[in-house]
Amino acid sequence: MIVLVLIVSIASILPVQPQEIQGKILVDVGHSSVDVERILGDLMDYLETNNYYIEYTRTILYLDPYDVLIIAIPTQPFTEEELNSIRQFVNGGGGLLLFGESGVLSTENVEDFNVLAGAYGIEFQRDVVMDPVNNLTLDKPYSEIPIIVSFANHPVTRNVERIFLVSGCSLRLSQRAKKLAWGGEETYGDRLSEIYGYGGGSYEPDLEKRGEELVVIASSESGEGRIVALGDTSLFRGRSAAGDPWPRDPLEYLDHKRLALNIFDWLSQKTEMGRAEELVDEAEDLVNQGKYQEARDILENVRLVSPRTDPSLIRRVAELMIKANQGIEADELFEEGKGFLEVLNCEEASKSLEKAFTIYEGIGDVERIGECVELLTVCGDLEALLQKGDLLFAEGEALLEEGEYSEALEKVEEAKIIYEGLGNSGKVDECDSFIEKIQNYQRGETEEEILRRNRIVLAVIMLVTAAIIVVLYLWWRSKPIYEEMRTRPPHR
Repeated sequence: MIVLVLIVSIASILPVQPQEIQGKILVDVGHSSVDVERILGDLMDYLETNNYYIEYTRTILYLDPYDVLIIAIPTQPFTEEELNSIRQFVNGGGGLLLFGESGVLSTENVEDFNVLAGAYGIEFQRDVVMDPVNNLTLDKPYSEIPIIVSFANHPVTRNVERIFLVSGCSLRLSQRAKKLAWGGEETYGDRLSEIYGYGGGSYEPDLEKRGEELVVIASSESGEGRIVALGDTSLFRGRSAAGDPWPRDPLEYLDHKRLALNIFDWLSQKTEMGRAEELVDEAEDLVNQGKYQEARDILENVRLVSPRTDPSLIRRVAELMIKANQGIEADELFEEGKGFLEVLNCEEASKSLEKAFTIYEGIGDVERIGECVELLTVCGDLEALLQKGDLLFAEGEALLEEGEYSEALEKVEEAKIIYEGLGNSGKVDECDSFIEKIQNYQRGETEEEILRRNRIVLAVIMLVTAAIIVVLYLWWRSKPIYEEMRTRPPHR
């Protein structure tokens, strides 16, 4: 018990390692008649657990320290100064998240909001997104809670398959904006919903969008910044804010959390640019480990911001992307060869594995080269492997003659792997001798060079010794004359 108390006490005074901030988020709470801080509270708590830093503001002026600005359901117009501040923030690389909501934004509110959103090719509509067929059932089916299953291929929607809106509104886009999510065949935007007492509730083809034309999430870019617009906040709310029928928070449903993280990861590009070099280092490590798909995923994210980074980093990304793509291709060929081998089709297996071998050789994946050799040996393609080993050994010899020691060493080591797989001990010994020879050259420790260096050192020592002897002799010869001149009496 005493030991446990001591452990707890020591742990309590140890410094806690700070988590890396994923992004700094500023939430506008000064332009809406509803309690935005409460509405988005669950979402902000979730983001904080994922290392995002959150602040709230009533005025939009100084935005430089932040990565993302959230504006949700504004019912007050923005001043010209605020609009200019937002434009400068976005053009300088900031992320802007715009939330609409049906039932709160009046026609006038929507027009004020669209002064801001329209600058990025997005307009919030005064409607309610409905779906009488594909919707969420709680205590009963709710047509105003449509389930959305149609998404574009985009970082914001990566691995997102299903979400729903809760009385959300739709978006109208110009060519500069991109749709990220849209309705199904039965989904439409009801401009006169009975839910809010506006009468009607039927689909009006001339006024209301339907299906693929009914956009619910959109993105845009301006300068170096990014914008995401979403016609609903309720999918990210807590249960108490959304109503009693909910057995759990809407944020906990379907892919809502994944969508939230994707949105802020994509918008937080200012922080991402700062982390770009670290991400490239991570991707390089993954390439060296043979984890090519994981490396490419990271490099794809870095490449989205690479035009805003330094040229040397751009070159690194391009070079690593080539290696990652080649590695993925080789992995596919390797698995293809294994598949052929399982059905005893050695001819096709050898073709695939030899292609994979060549690619792995080009990117220096020694481990995979060995695996290819092992499977090719199973195929019985011994002659082709022996020829490959001999070719690599010959290339190593040629590179050694050119003084390319590192490249020569790589070639002979690859040849050795092949000979080991073939069980050719004679060739393995030959490789070992050649590797030792190359390493000696690299160290500059050949016997001839040692003798030459020793002769030079000996000659220098002899010259220095002779010079010292001559100097001492001359000094000794001059000493008596000097002393005699000093003691001889002067002439009178």
